[in-house]
Amino acid sequence: MAEAPEFAFNLFDPAVKADPYPLYAEMRAAGRVISNPFLAGQFMVPGYDDVQALLADPETFSSGRLAGGAADNVLLAQTMLNSDPPDHERLRGPVARAFTPRSVNALEGRMADVATELVAPLADGAHYDVVAELAERLPVLLIAEMLGVGTADLSDFVEWSHGLMGILDLFAPPDQVEHARDCSKQLHGYFADEVARRRDRPSEDDLVGRLVAANADGRLSEAEMLSACVLLLLGGNETTTKLITNAALALARHPEQRARLVADPGLLSTAVDEVLRYDTPVQSNGRVAARAVEFAGVDIPEGALVIGVLAAANRDPAHFADADRFDVGRDPNPHLSFSRGSHHCLGASLARLEARAAIGALLRAAPDYILHTSDAELEYGATFFFHAPIRLTISAT
Repeated sequence: MAEAPEFAFNLFDPAVKADPYPLYAEMRAAGRVISNPFLAGQFMVPGYDDVQALLADPETFSSGRLAGGAADNVLLAQTMLNSDPPDHERLRGPVARAFTPRSVNALEGRMADVATELVAPLADGAHYDVVAELAERLPVLLIAEMLGVGTADLSDFVEWSHGLMGILDLFAPPDQVEHARDCSKQLHGYFADEVARRRDRPSEDDLVGRLVAANADGRLSEAEMLSACVLLLLGGNETTTKLITNAALALARHPEQRARLVADPGLLSTAVDEVLRYDTPVQSNGRVAARAVEFAGVDIPEGALVIGVLAAANRDPAHFADADRFDVGRDPNPHLSFSRGSHHCLGASLARLEARAAIGALLRAAPDYILHTSDAELEYGATFFFHAPIRLTISAT
């Protein structure tokens, strides 16, 4: 039997969460598939080609087996995230057309207006938290509007989203796990009320209405519909929040690249993709082996969790020249941050457009903004799966 080489490190160490990239380089050097005693019985895949192969083979490496059957917890329930074909297409279909590039591009003007309004306080010269005042607010506002739910509830959505993500911390204390469960129940309860309203007044003008219509003809169960609502809210704000935050931090740390972007706003598109590659918001994707298989020279038993480390793949020097360099003009940039295959991120176009709007507005309002959060003060969340500081303070001068 070909065994995976062991490479031991604690992914939940604060120093690792702050800067995992040197360890990812060591991991790539250690083997194509490695085992980590901190994640007993699991495997990690760090190289670009192998991560891409893992994501592109749902028959061997299943997303559906990630679902644990907990209908009130979207991270365990069967959703488009935790499903394989043909269920994946059934669950994704009712909302997919709202995320086509054409549909998303129609929101560009609204995004620009909101982003400009959100960065307006920078003009006063006060300290400004990029996370709380821009990166959290823009994505949650827009996905709430797309869902057709009240924007008065934005602070609740942010709190519930953050709380639910806490369950991804493998070392979470019991009170954090209980809080995550409570947040999940709150979100499901909220959307149950929204669904009831749509049934009283049927409409397909928003995402909740489309899911209710799909449920009416039997495509989705009640539990699948509610979990889909929660997933859309989470996916529409948590990951983009981290993308915008990482962009603001990377540009502050690389003033020459920021100056280049200020001088040529046409580089915003490539700059956003470079942030996705260079400091990946969603660091990894997990799959479960549907059968015993030899993969990249290692025997993997049926049922084993195999983690494709997207952030490590995105710094693979075999695919990216000068991979540790941040370059806002990098093109082509075939990063894996939005996954691959059938699970390519539904909201990729939306995330890119929101990030362009946010960073464009930020640089127009404060092209030479000053970072007031030192490296020692940067604090990251409870889990390595999602990566971005939880606060980032700047000022215009």
